[in-house]
Amino acid sequence: MDETLMHQIPWTFAYAGTSDHRFYDRHWLAAVDPNGKGSFISGAAFYKNMGVADGYFCVQEGDRQHNTRFSRPLSDDMQSLRMSDFEIRVVEPFKRLEISLDGKSTPVSARLTFEASFDPYCESHYMDSRGGRIGQEITRYDQSGYWSGWIDFGAGRLEVRDWWGFRDHSWGVRPGVGGFDRSVADPRATQVATPATPSLPMLHVVMTFELEDRFVTAMCREDAAGNPTYVDGEVITKDGQHTGIRAMDFDVEFHHGTRAHKKVSARILAEDGSEFEVEATPFLHPWAYAGTGYDGGYRDGRGLGAWRGTVAEHDVYELVPPNGVLMDGKPTPSGHREQFAKMVVNGKPITGYCPVMSRGALPKYGLDENM
Repeated sequence: MDETLMHQIPWTFAYAGTSDHRFYDRHWLAAVDPNGKGSFISGAAFYKNMGVADGYFCVQEGDRQHNTRFSRPLSDDMQSLRMSDFEIRVVEPFKRLEISLDGKSTPVSARLTFEASFDPYCESHYMDSRGGRIGQEITRYDQSGYWSGWIDFGAGRLEVRDWWGFRDHSWGVRPGVGGFDRSVADPRATQVATPATPSLPMLHVVMTFELEDRFVTAMCREDAAGNPTYVDGEVITKDGQHTGIRAMDFDVEFHHGTRAHKKVSARILAEDGSEFEVEATPFLHPWAYAGTGYDGGYRDGRGLGAWRGTVAEHDVYELVPPNGVLMDGKPTPSGHREQFAKMVVNGKPITGYCPVMSRGALPKYGLDENM
């Protein structure tokens, strides 16, 4: 990289443009079998100011979530996204990626290839500040496509044939890095809020799907009163036309006494006047993100980006509807939850991705602070 003319600061690419320990650079990838036989999520990240590289691969089959987590010193290799026998490779930028997992350090192995369906969408640059400190400042792009290959999780094998998937690449500053604070979506964030890192109530809904020759991603965040505080998204066509999202009105129905949702209804309006009426219901179980290392994951409880030398971890969660998570038969912290969805968009049934993340008291939806 240092031979290119792409430098942004008067340092080599070994350095970040900030000394903030929370600086990260991450790939995130996910896919689901449209017939419901299984799904996976994976990711890898560099934390230059922590000197750490970490990654994960988790597969869901039946009521089990099989988790693998990896971490190593970043200085061992800054040129590849390889940790132990797990690796993500960008074969052709914005078109093709590969995941490999050899099964030497954990019982899980895989060979998977992603082929993009559409151009990526770069989200609006996002920043929030809290108590005189930057809470988040990130850039992220999103892309949909299809996965093929296979996954062996020790207790069985899944053939991956044209599973619909979604990926993103984000970088910047976010909480939840290095074990010093909680991530934005961590359910336990409200317990450790400070004046510099308040945890305000919010409801954040994302809908991502392919509808014929269009890729649609739309997101909206509401405050405690139900007022929109953030709307973003885009419609991308096969021939490369990009149209922004102007508005997203939604309603969420939750399981009584929980933050697990039953259904999301939305009306998405694009800047060219096109509309998308969406009904989304959860598909398979919601992911328990602590299994990936997010939200205080890893056995040391310090989460992503924490220095722990070279490690490879494996465990298995039992997922109990609507939002229970067990490990070795006992309740375990889940971290935040995200989920694929079965959708009906403008009358057509499809598969999509629909995370619903909430925090704090939300009277509009009957959610109190302690739920």
